[in-house]
Amino acid sequence: MDDWMIGDDRRRRSTDQLRDLRRANDGQVDWNTEAPADFTYLFHPDRVLVGVEDVEEFESAVARLDKGVLGEPPRRDDVRLLDGELVRYVLAARQGGETVPEVLDLLEESGLRRGAATPDHWVHVSPGGPGGSACPAVEPQETGLTEPWPPVAPQEKGREVSVVVVDTGWHPPAASDPRTPWLKGVDGDDELNGPDLRPYAGHGTFIAGVVRCVAPQTRIYVEGFAIGGVGGGGILESDLVVQLEEALRHEPQVINLSAGCRTRYDLPSIALRKFHHKHLEDRDCVLVAAAGNDSWAAPFWPAAFRWAVGVGSLDRDGRVSSYSNYGVSADVYALGRNLVNAFPDGTFECHETPDKGDVRVFSTGLARWSGTSFSAPVVAGLIAREISETGVSARDARDAVLARAVYDSDPTIGPHQELRQPYPQP
Repeated sequence: MDDWMIGDDRRRRSTDQLRDLRRANDGQVDWNTEAPADFTYLFHPDRVLVGVEDVEEFESAVARLDKGVLGEPPRRDDVRLLDGELVRYVLAARQGGETVPEVLDLLEESGLRRGAATPDHWVHVSPGGPGGSACPAVEPQETGLTEPWPPVAPQEKGREVSVVVVDTGWHPPAASDPRTPWLKGVDGDDELNGPDLRPYAGHGTFIAGVVRCVAPQTRIYVEGFAIGGVGGGGILESDLVVQLEEALRHEPQVINLSAGCRTRYDLPSIALRKFHHKHLEDRDCVLVAAAGNDSWAAPFWPAAFRWAVGVGSLDRDGRVSSYSNYGVSADVYALGRNLVNAFPDGTFECHETPDKGDVRVFSTGLARWSGTSFSAPVVAGLIAREISETGVSARDARDAVLARAVYDSDPTIGPHQELRQPYPQP
């Protein structure tokens, strides 16, 4: 049966999202299952990533591979990634139609160490299937409210702190709109909105607004990776690290990344691991990432890295949101259900089941939105505020904020708290 016909809103929604993502990227999106709704990770159909230290081992394994699989050796991409620390290969057409993961399986059977080479995974704010995680749990909704929620927190003292939101772009009119005064001075890569709003329009602007409401003394720049709707809310991990490097030009003390991905065999992302080693290990900068919205404990990268602060979602009653990931990807939980913040005016046509085709008109400068995408900037804002008010380092601010989270052995039960932890911090 065509997966499209299965009468399950969650499965149909995943299929809607994947088809949109593939269409937005000229077909350069593949997944690891036959039915799109069952996927656990997304990848480029022809690319392989290898750390520079494993190049010799990878090329030796390729040389041992049956020539009936690869008609010619993989082409080493001439794009220099992370100053050469990350190498990208492009596979020629496979004579038997093998996918990138299938080729990697064959290479590992011939002796290549598992994890030495990986697909080039898609990092996204969009797909939300059994393993894709939609960082927005729903599409944006209209609201009759005229103030943000959480509200702007007064801050009388503190120094300015630099925060970069790496996301889908920025809506410049929000910085001077009298309806959203908390965004004055925010800047970023223009996402070029018109009267007809594209999918994921306003995502970065909404997140910047959440940070500013929690921490008014912040200098925020929104680094866009899907400008003008290109990418359908996704970016390849090898391209994302380039955007993250560009974000560092703004000398951030906090980076918010409300996106992520599952990976082949749930192995850590090579690209993000190397970015951390090269740029963050010795820098006073904390990366805060959304934990994802698949209601399970499988690693979602980069939130699952020990060096990142992974944030799950709470409802307003303090319970963990039904969609939120947990386990290794969620170091802490914060409000993520029904937040209200800045959003472009315009007409938005829903692209996802069960609301596909529904037309929503935004005219108040605000929207209501849910997902771990919006939990992450609450925590990013709290860390930035701690730096601003106390003058401590970004890492010490992170530790202080996490230490204030309320420990709960059963994270689904308990009164509302600003932050909650499912397990004690190590």
